[in-house]
Amino acid sequence: MLAPEIANLVQFFYPIGNTPAVSLTQDLPPKKKADLLLLGCGDVRHILFTVHTEQHGRDPRPLDITCCDVDTAVIARNIVLLSLVLDDVDGANDQLIWNIFYHFRIDEGSLDLLQRQTTKLLSLSTSLHTWQQSEYGQVIRMCDRISLERVRDMWRFYGEKREGDVLRHFKKKLDDGMRVSQEFQKSVIGDKMSVITGIRAAAPACLQATRALGDLYKNYWAFGTTETDKTTRSLAVNSNPMFAPKDGNMFLHYGTDPVLGFHIGSCYAPIKPTSPESGSSSANPELHEIVKTAKTEFGTWTKSFRAHSKADLITLRFFIGDAVAFAYALQQIRTTGPSKSSHWYRDRYHFEPLVLDDESYLKTSAPLVFDIIDTSNLIDHLGALNLLTATSPLLRNSLSATLYSEKLVRTQETQISLLETLLCGDMPTVTSLLGLVPVEVATSSAFSSAGDEALCQDTPGPSSKAGQVFSRIAWKRPLNPVDVAVNTLGLIHFDSAGLAQVLYRVLLKMFAHEDVSKLLARMQSAQIQSLPTYNRASFVAFLCLVKTRTSTGWDKTMQELLDLMDQDNSLAFANTYMQELCLWMHLKGLHSVDILKRPPHSLTGHPQTGTLEGWQNMPPMVSVTLRVPRSKLDPFIAETIKVGVTPPLHAILQSSPRAASQWQNMFAETQIGFGNLKAKGSRHSDSFEVEIEEDQLGWKGKSPMFISFYVPSWILLQEPCSATVSLAIPHSPTTTRTFASSLGHSLSIFTAKQEEVAHVYITKNQPHQSDVMSINGFYPEDVKNEVGPDRNSETTVTATVNEKTGQISSFATRVQILSEQSKALLRDGSEITQSLRSPFNYTLALKNGPSFNANFPAPVLDSTVRVRIARKSSYLELVADVAKSTDWSGLRSFMYPVFLDSGSPALWNMPHVNLSSLPTIDLTNPSSERLQWLRTHLPTMWSAPETALKFNPSLPAPPNTRARVDFKDGLFHMFLGFSGTAGPQASVYAIDCPEEKGVQMVVFVSKMLLDISNRTVVLDAAVLPLYTDLMPQILPALQDMANSTHSPKSIRTSKDELHLWKEALPAWTERCRSWSHKSNCEYTATGKIPLSIKFGERVLCSCGKGTVPTDFMPEFDGWKGLAKHCVRMAISPAFASALVEKPIDLSVLSSAHDTSGEDLNSCQVCGKDEDANGSGLRNCSRCHKAKYCSRDCQKADWKNHKKLCKADGN
Repeated sequence: MLAPEIANLVQFFYPIGNTPAVSLTQDLPPKKKADLLLLGCGDVRHILFTVHTEQHGRDPRPLDITCCDVDTAVIARNIVLLSLVLDDVDGANDQLIWNIFYHFRIDEGSLDLLQRQTTKLLSLSTSLHTWQQSEYGQVIRMCDRISLERVRDMWRFYGEKREGDVLRHFKKKLDDGMRVSQEFQKSVIGDKMSVITGIRAAAPACLQATRALGDLYKNYWAFGTTETDKTTRSLAVNSNPMFAPKDGNMFLHYGTDPVLGFHIGSCYAPIKPTSPESGSSSANPELHEIVKTAKTEFGTWTKSFRAHSKADLITLRFFIGDAVAFAYALQQIRTTGPSKSSHWYRDRYHFEPLVLDDESYLKTSAPLVFDIIDTSNLIDHLGALNLLTATSPLLRNSLSATLYSEKLVRTQETQISLLETLLCGDMPTVTSLLGLVPVEVATSSAFSSAGDEALCQDTPGPSSKAGQVFSRIAWKRPLNPVDVAVNTLGLIHFDSAGLAQVLYRVLLKMFAHEDVSKLLARMQSAQIQSLPTYNRASFVAFLCLVKTRTSTGWDKTMQELLDLMDQDNSLAFANTYMQELCLWMHLKGLHSVDILKRPPHSLTGHPQTGTLEGWQNMPPMVSVTLRVPRSKLDPFIAETIKVGVTPPLHAILQSSPRAASQWQNMFAETQIGFGNLKAKGSRHSDSFEVEIEEDQLGWKGKSPMFISFYVPSWILLQEPCSATVSLAIPHSPTTTRTFASSLGHSLSIFTAKQEEVAHVYITKNQPHQSDVMSINGFYPEDVKNEVGPDRNSETTVTATVNEKTGQISSFATRVQILSEQSKALLRDGSEITQSLRSPFNYTLALKNGPSFNANFPAPVLDSTVRVRIARKSSYLELVADVAKSTDWSGLRSFMYPVFLDSGSPALWNMPHVNLSSLPTIDLTNPSSERLQWLRTHLPTMWSAPETALKFNPSLPAPPNTRARVDFKDGLFHMFLGFSGTAGPQASVYAIDCPEEKGVQMVVFVSKMLLDISNRTVVLDAAVLPLYTDLMPQILPALQDMANSTHSPKSIRTSKDELHLWKEALPAWTERCRSWSHKSNCEYTATGKIPLSIKFGERVLCSCGKGTVPTDFMPEFDGWKGLAKHCVRMAISPAFASALVEKPIDLSVLSSAHDTSGEDLNSCQVCGKDEDANGSGLRNCSRCHKAKYCSRDCQKADWKNHKKLCKADGN
């Protein structure tokens, strides 16, 4: 499975999600059908919430969602829930459905409904065909027969009719299982520890929610229900089988809490009663009010799901198995069609082959490439490089297609250090090979605040420093941002030595846990808590991807890589795993070392006797399957449970103790399972096969374990009888310290001689397989070199590698001109101009001729770009240094880019939002305690370095950096100004740039909304961009406005800051549009978004002009005259990325905008730099530092300012 085998003796059951639901389609343009792949899908909260946001749009999009989870119970529960929702046409059973899905103690009515529903599901699912033809089959499909059989098994467990002693025994089993889980939870959490992970669900108003959410968690674990009413709680007398594992080696995870998956910020913010999600009216809501908010949201989700289903707009496909295996199976179908097996097993712990035999895969009508891939937090368990290597080839080649990864388990102290280690190598180097860019890093900006997560880390509890640090990363393709018919990644050209250095550095970091020199340091860090996630086959899978992504002398590269490894002695087990590495390189056609090119029997002096005597034509590799008796397994199981450590496992082939030549080879790419072996064919020959009749009880059963793995045949011929085969635990400081006393220094659980026929089975292939697992890499069409319009050019990219660091230092993108007319212009000396479209794309233009695109696989530094012109050879070449991870924060102007993708604008780092579905914040009482969280939420826009720049204007900083800090300051004052929490409320703002002759745009704010998906706030606003041709039409209306009560508040900007405002406008308008772009859209005609940032020129296209509702500003008399020139937009705070820069210190938040310690040149409240008469600002008479434009502003700020105000000189 491309990861070390793990002795999963104790497993946690995650029946419900532990992070708030997100909209999975928020990065896609509206309306267009979307294909989604959810790996490690967990519960259906993201699906339901996504459908809900789509249903509130003007034209809900069709969704085809493929869901994969390794836990059968998770998928079985999801289908039970969805079928109940579809049946509940009027929502009458919302409460019972909530109970069934979220409570582990339920009443009789809920249990009865569950049993009736599972009985119904069983009757409809006697075969894959009958299920697909059933009333649910068009909405809920199964990817394969085995997945259906597995969920049926769970449904029988949930709802099978039991009576008498059988029923009593079943109830006792359920009760005992839940009691054990509750006791385990208590042992981990205790009575005094506060569990505050729920504050993610309350964000952005999370500070006020800490205590209540902790109390709700305790109530849930004490009574098994979210109900707080004693009478209602007393009815929950039954253990819910939907929360009980079928076997006994699984605990309900101690962090389980139904509230975590919902958005309860509306409980702590004042929400208008007419809003879609109204919450509590109290500053300190009761526990039952919080639960009611979650239930209400759940009800709206289920209603939307029924509507989407009724309109035939959703298809769900479910698969039970390993995420990486499933991804490679999908790759295989796309590459070779459905006729050829992928030869993968379904998961790590069963010998069931993975076969996608639903007719939609047999006919290849199911999606095989995806607009959205969500991988949950699987990188915690499978490794980021494993996961991205498997999934990147499945991501559609479009600018809006997005792959999401989450990390929850803390393995590094900060998110910045996480980024440095995530991909086992230099970030821009590895992402270039993966064909991905981490958007938040490239833009150094985020649309969610890191503040609520910082609060989790700052509060003692299981999610603090010992446990969790949550991050969600969006990865996109670094494609040509110019609208082209076919977008392709293209190949990257390397010289063999450079690529070998890159791959060698990746290998060293992939197996850093074997680096003896770093073991002691790692023992003192959080890294020691994590299990290894890679083996040598993992690295080979990455090589397979790289081979399809690059153009080089491949065999020479592999030889140089092996030479580098041969010279290295830093990895303790490099030699003992070397044969496994060479074997998998050979099996995948990457490289064959000499020993694997020769007939195996020619490599030994022993006759081919004993275990191998009957083989006619022995291949270079064979499979070894070791039977481990239960008598040897049980002591290991008991010891493992006793010490509470989950060790990895591997196999060892070793010379006998008396052999003249001592050798040992380790194999970590193994498959394990439990059951009884059935043999076919003649033993000791190439016709011999074995099958495993599975024991589903696994570790809890009484059957032996089997571990199977491929080995080079020549090793087995060294000592055909006396060599030994072992199941063992790999050595590490933790495993040696824990298991050496019970297993000995070798950490061997069981060892058998190769000749022991009762334990060692040698076959051509592993059980139930006819070949080795497929690993395809990129689809050839996706990585063709880019060809220009009308085939007038062809582009190639060459990487230069710093061989001392193994990092790509620069790229050279060559545009070979093919058009005879353009060749002639170049020969005749036509002038060449270059222009930047994005940090990874430039335009090269021939004077009086066409333009050509020069694309880079990763962001580059604009200051290093140079052009090479070959007029005789007819090519243009752009050379640039790669922007390293530390440089990406300096790409300051690249904040909210919008590109053209298939004729439509595509947002790159700004989520689409449906304003009509969001709760409206009630601002009628700005001084309300329920709005004070704004003053701590909004300052998290700045990172710690940016905060230093903000409070110390004299600090040196690049112009773009200073502009970004000031841009955020303008947003800060707009949000606070509209809320009224820091002075008189204002709804009209003039973006005023003295360097550009004054006001450049007017912003009208109508509402402040809770953006519940992104845990922040958003302004429902309209913008009136001012440009020369428009001014004569609107000048009278602007003058009337200036003389009215709606006179705009001024936000002063520099020229650089103004450019950021103009660049943000297309993103803000595009993200909330309910209108369609026209055929004559100026974006499409010019290929530019924005159209221009120059003075007096238009910024936005005209397609959305005048689409703002006429009642948008009901209190503004002059609105109707200006509305026809305005475009609606959704403005969000511009947050710093915690992956790039250290977040603002929490201790700063309470005083971040109290100026007792700073000397600003603008009003502390509204941001004006002069009073109403055009005179200077007044100082606070006590500290002489805080400045105000009026007595009203000073009075409004006194409550906050007085806490830190100190007399001058103190």
